[in-house]
Amino acid sequence: MREPIAEALHQCVTGNPDKSEEILRGMDEQDHPGIIFNLGWHTVRRGELNKGMKMMDAGRFLNAFGLPRIAGNIWRDEPLEGKTLLFRCEGGFGDQIINFRFAEDFKKLGARVVIACAKDLMPIFSRHGYVCVDNEYVSCVHYDYWVPAMSTAHMLGYEHETLCGKPYLHSDNVKQLYSEQGKLKVGIKWSGRPEFEHEQFRRFDPQPLIDLHEIPGVTLYSLQRDDNTIDGLPFADLRHQMTDWEATCSIIADLDLVITSCTSIAHLAAAMGKETWVIVPIMPYYTWSVPGEKSSWYGSVRLFRQETYGNWAAPLANVRQRLLEKIVCATL
Repeated sequence: MREPIAEALHQCVTGNPDKSEEILRGMDEQDHPGIIFNLGWHTVRRGELNKGMKMMDAGRFLNAFGLPRIAGNIWRDEPLEGKTLLFRCEGGFGDQIINFRFAEDFKKLGARVVIACAKDLMPIFSRHGYVCVDNEYVSCVHYDYWVPAMSTAHMLGYEHETLCGKPYLHSDNVKQLYSEQGKLKVGIKWSGRPEFEHEQFRRFDPQPLIDLHEIPGVTLYSLQRDDNTIDGLPFADLRHQMTDWEATCSIIADLDLVITSCTSIAHLAAAMGKETWVIVPIMPYYTWSVPGEKSSWYGSVRLFRQETYGNWAAPLANVRQRLLEKIVCATL
């Protein structure tokens, strides 16, 4: 017999979110951080972004959301003109890319914004006009206030309706990829980092994506780099050219379309304004939790949702059909 919170999570990952929410709301200890955190996700999926993200902050008490607190004053709506604000990126690469967009809000409020992030992302973020430091060395930085990036959406008062889905990252260089004239350049990625706690729920057989190379009018490129790479692909394997995030940006900049599972590549491509098709597990990440094929977080994203737990055939078939339609439209 599972504990109630574990049972609620099980119901969610197996495709019964309403049952999951019913279990959580029926529990007596409504002030328990685990209950609040999980109900926060449900609140977001029901369209209340601000309220839901505030509730998800309870996950910080469980080490399930964000990073541990650091020294100094968290910004609480104080005037920022002439002040230094440390914008502390949190989570994996995808999370850091998702929330980097909000640094601009603090710059507009008059702050001198310093970005603390993963070392690998520093070149990208600094290229967009920010001083960046490795997250490991924030103790060496002077700042008047700091903000935890995964909380900034609600700290700034955003709702789904007020989020801006426009591009906010760009590449200074464009990697010219070989393709026959007139063919659509499509990058694919079928899995993410195995360390992600829910990786097993977003993983699928890559063969249906690989088989997209058979479609006339398409030139396919593999964006799979470190894990679950496949040798002998019948199209360009770019793993050795994706030497860092800057190189990856330059590759994505020359693509017409990126098709990927829910990984950091999805967020990078979408943040660059690239047309991005994301294949989403039945329990989606909070950015994809509102039903439908669009997301308020990125205007260039289309979502292909798993509808039955363990069955990826339908969304992958939908990807193929939509790509065929896209090719036909391009030739008209």
